[in-house]
Amino acid sequence: MEPNFLQRSAEVLVDQLTERIDDSHGLGFMSPAVYDTAWVSMIQKPVDDHMAWLFPESFEYILSNQLKDGSWIMYASQIDGILNTSASLLSLKRHFTSPLQISTISQESLAGRIDRATRALNAILDGWDVDATVHVGFEILVPALLGYLEIEGIVFSFPGRDRLFAVRDQKLARFKPDLLYMPVQTTALHSLEAFIGLIEFDRVRHHKVNGSFMASPSSTSAVLMNVSEWDDECEEYLHHVIQSASGNRSGGVPSAFPSTTFEITWTLSTLIKNGFDLDPKLIPSIQKAQTYLHDALVMDKGTVGFTPHVCADADDTSKAILVLQLLQQHFSLEPMLEAFEADLHFKTYPHERDPSFSANCNVLLALLYAENVSQYAPQIEKATRFLHTHFRETDFKVRDKWNLSPFYSWMLMTEAIARLHLLFQSSQLPLLKDLFEQDLVDLLRDMTISVLRQQNQTGSWGFRNSKEEAAYAVLILTYAVDFEFSEIPRHLIRKAIHDGCSFLRSNAVLGSEHLWVEKVTYESEMLSQAYILAALKKAADSLPEAQKKPEGVFTNSANGHIAELTEIVSQGTNGASCVETNGTETKSLDVLPTPTVELHGPHQNGHVHTKSTKLISADSNGASNHSYQREWTDDQEQILLGPFDYLESLPGKNIRSQFIQAFNSWLQVSTEHLEVVEKAISMLHTASLLVDDIEDSSLLRRGQPVAHSIFGTAQTFNSGNYVYFLALREIHKLRSPRAIEIYIDALIHLHRGQGMDVFWRDSLICPTEEDYLDMVSNKTGALFCLAIELLQIGSTVQVDLVPLVRLFGIIFQICDDYLNLKSPSYLQKKGLCEDLTEGKFSFPIVHSIRSNPTNRRLINVLKQKTRDDDIKRYALAYMESTNTFEYTRDFVGSLKAEALEMIEDLEKQGLGQNFAIRKLLARLSVDG
Repeated sequence: MEPNFLQRSAEVLVDQLTERIDDSHGLGFMSPAVYDTAWVSMIQKPVDDHMAWLFPESFEYILSNQLKDGSWIMYASQIDGILNTSASLLSLKRHFTSPLQISTISQESLAGRIDRATRALNAILDGWDVDATVHVGFEILVPALLGYLEIEGIVFSFPGRDRLFAVRDQKLARFKPDLLYMPVQTTALHSLEAFIGLIEFDRVRHHKVNGSFMASPSSTSAVLMNVSEWDDECEEYLHHVIQSASGNRSGGVPSAFPSTTFEITWTLSTLIKNGFDLDPKLIPSIQKAQTYLHDALVMDKGTVGFTPHVCADADDTSKAILVLQLLQQHFSLEPMLEAFEADLHFKTYPHERDPSFSANCNVLLALLYAENVSQYAPQIEKATRFLHTHFRETDFKVRDKWNLSPFYSWMLMTEAIARLHLLFQSSQLPLLKDLFEQDLVDLLRDMTISVLRQQNQTGSWGFRNSKEEAAYAVLILTYAVDFEFSEIPRHLIRKAIHDGCSFLRSNAVLGSEHLWVEKVTYESEMLSQAYILAALKKAADSLPEAQKKPEGVFTNSANGHIAELTEIVSQGTNGASCVETNGTETKSLDVLPTPTVELHGPHQNGHVHTKSTKLISADSNGASNHSYQREWTDDQEQILLGPFDYLESLPGKNIRSQFIQAFNSWLQVSTEHLEVVEKAISMLHTASLLVDDIEDSSLLRRGQPVAHSIFGTAQTFNSGNYVYFLALREIHKLRSPRAIEIYIDALIHLHRGQGMDVFWRDSLICPTEEDYLDMVSNKTGALFCLAIELLQIGSTVQVDLVPLVRLFGIIFQICDDYLNLKSPSYLQKKGLCEDLTEGKFSFPIVHSIRSNPTNRRLINVLKQKTRDDDIKRYALAYMESTNTFEYTRDFVGSLKAEALEMIEDLEKQGLGQNFAIRKLLARLSVDG
């Protein structure tokens, strides 16, 4: 990826990050949390002489996010599901007891939801391992919620209950409510909802900052529900969070807002440390951020929290100081040391019980970038000793409080080792050099070996298929590649970096990015982008050759120095040593060949246009008979592919690439195989759209004029058909006769489905719902099934995924049909109700017509193929009268529930949890 492009991307990211830095309410990009949203939904406000639910949109958010089994989403861990489901169940019960003005759901329906939620929560609690939970504060929050539910008449007994309440009692033994009434902030202010009935809420109001209590929507909601006098400022804060935070006015709120200092410091420190040139003198947004951080530190006397005026912590303080140091503005470390230094380590908060690994890493990095680093040698030694000992004593099983990925802590430790090594080489910290240098290099070596072992075939790491997590691992390797390890040939590290960067560059949005820990797990789009950009930048700077094809990897018969690594990294079956590269074990008797280089023409929109060779017929003596076909030129190729390249240049939803990547979380095919399948499916999809637009007489595609309106119908039709064969040539690279057979069958199904769709439209014959679903299974389902069947050719996982894949195709098409008629974004991209203009029998239209076959009004509208918006709006009103859109929403919901059951069955068969597929299923929605 071009360095200038990365630099521009980083600058754009910082511009977006600081756009609202001057807003008095602050900024934040944490993802919405069902847990906090449930608390917001439970606020009642006196209005005139009656009570009303203050935020019905938050209750609607809770309703719309309840899963089929009655629970709410488990982002990344059991405690997410427990907190989300228990808080939401409490909200349902309170709304059932006091419906007030809410009329969008019947009491009968609400009772059914409560029953399903109760059974779901009971099942989750039955399987909960209390001692394995790492989320801060769970031991207070869960017992509190269980107590509130008991008041509502819902009681839970489960195996871990006694252990949970024992931990709760141990925690509360040290809790003194009087501390909350004093002017000193404590972390308990972030979770005041856990203390209802235990504290006097009127006596904590002095802790309010900009309308919130420690920037927590749930804590602020608890105050608003329990103070004796209404607080307009708290109400205004919650309104602002709903309007301005990541929920995008859906009613959903994050676990913390704002999080200004946290998101600015983590983003900037990540970018600058890893090579981005962010000069505040040249980039106004950097100057704004620098001024903001300096002023925040000064205002809070040298320490800061995740947002101004909240409880200070070592993480945010050290990161803020580090950013200023990286920008050549030094700030005193003394207030940080005074506040957080303990005897053997550094505390995150002054009254912390258990130390945080990452907090000690962050403090260490701030010390290592200090202007006079030798001045802090004792503190550097303390932090380094704590971190090294913790790594070794836990056998690398580092569990951090604030991030679920072990690679996050490893990455911070790697950065600290690399910085220490640099200081040692420049003769600074000589005493520490003697104490730690060899131990730290050995630790980095062992981490590197482990990271190499854990890379998946896709180039990712871990089970989440997360790009952010992969970025952590790539950064570890980019620091490690500068060290000389006799046990690890450098080209192995380079290949892993290359494959990791390929994964990061892919367009697909893959698995869950919920890695960060609050009350529930969350993701931040800003942080994810920052780590991905940093990994790509660091790799590009450290390894210019990483942009080239990777070197061949030699085993010990050809290259003796790898023999030791083959034993360290992996042991094959029957004791045969193997080298594990990118997740694939290779017997150490062979040489892995360097990929052969083919001659290609220029890349156009990501697709390689391969040159044809000149064909000369010759007689038996080898003489030419002058009958020949001239070499096909790039200019000619560009003419044929003009319509195709035009459509490829228009940004689309990229759902098929995401779909392939999600299923590959199970199938784990090689990178080369995956790239062939992704490319072929992309080509085939775009080609089919060219033909579809002609057959449907479409005007717009992705908000732009259709290709045939620019290139002509004949040229566009030919381009589409030509690419069908280019895609077949891509499939041929899989070297499998079965792949060709699968491709041909898919094209047959595609044309059968399209043929029936066109026939019904032109004949004005309304199909039955069953006929329509069969057509979609052929037409839309063909490409989905083709992708997965091609993947399975290269996979050792042999399970029948086709029923699930076909169901995904049907859900996708029905959602698309619905959105075509109801979505504002479709209005911009394709025009108002384009399916009515095309005369198409989509799923909602079929239902509406079949609901009253004797009424010909909708048939007559289709017959006209009208472009009149008033007539289209009349047709929509008619469809509303037949309850078509409600029926479609319910039908999609039932299909998604069926798909989820299939996913769960496959996971139980040993394939493992697939967050990427679950996330993709959740994104298929009639809500757009």
